Amino acid sequence: MGSLCALEDEPLQYPFARRDESVVDDYHGVLISDPYRWLENPDAEEVKDFVEKQVKLTESVLEKCDAREKLREKITKLFDHPRYCAPFRRGKKYFYFHNSGLQPQSVLFMQDSLDGEPEVLFDPNGLSKDGTVSMRICAVSQDAKYLAYGLSSSGSDWITIKVMQIENKTIEPDIVSWVKFSCASWTHDSKGFFYSRYPAPKESENLDAGTETSANLNQEVYYHFLGTNQSEDILCWRDPENPKHKFCHCVTDDGKAMFVWVDMSLGLD
Repeated sequence: MGSLCALEDEPLQYPFARRDESVVDDYHGVLISDPYRWLENPDAEEVKDFVEKQVKLTESVLEKCDAREKLREKITKLFDHPRYCAPFRRGKKYFYFHNSGLQPQSVLFMQDSLDGEPEVLFDPNGLSKDGTVSMRICAVSQDAKYLAYGLSSSGSDWITIKVMQIENKTIEPDIVSWVKFSCASWTHDSKGFFYSRYPAPKESENLDAGTETSANLNQEVYYHFLGTNQSEDILCWRDPENPKHKFCHCVTDDGKAMFVWVDMSLGLD
């Protein structure tokens, strides 16, 4: 990288990563050392300090890169154009996502007809000042009365589902937590929706979802009735003999049945 030639006379001071020779695994009689296992604990102060020093080192290099701003300008120009997602119809209304160009997240719009005036239904860009909260689930009921939307913080795969009344844009008291790798599938009577979730970790009361390091096992499909507490949700499907399986679901077009299909991944998410 010719743009970094100024660093040739300034040796980089990499943060020290100690080796812990006491960590050894026995794989079928073969001993494998893992001296840096301690770096896998994101809550340890030592790890936080190491990561912070890495960030400072990286920034000290990038700030001297004369191509950085040119690259930023080029990427910004390429992204600065309006984008639309395919519209969909619920009831007599039409819905679609639109990004004016440089918005961090696309905005959900609504129209009363194909020629109607677009109206902002949900703008996820205002969910947090620093832009770390995003909308990961969007499901409009068949009669266009409710919007079930799932929120994620700081890039976490954990999602919390909330419900909005579309007509007056008021938020219902419903809160559905510990949702992951899921959509929301409304029944045609708009009384509730199906979703997939994992059992809440034992330490969930004090846990910031996304910082836990345990494996995700035993996903289950539930049905949530509007206006009820999540503890009353109905368990619809589980497979304890295959704890690593994940389940996708959707309600049929006639509203009389629900399909469930299995993602037989290795559970390495």
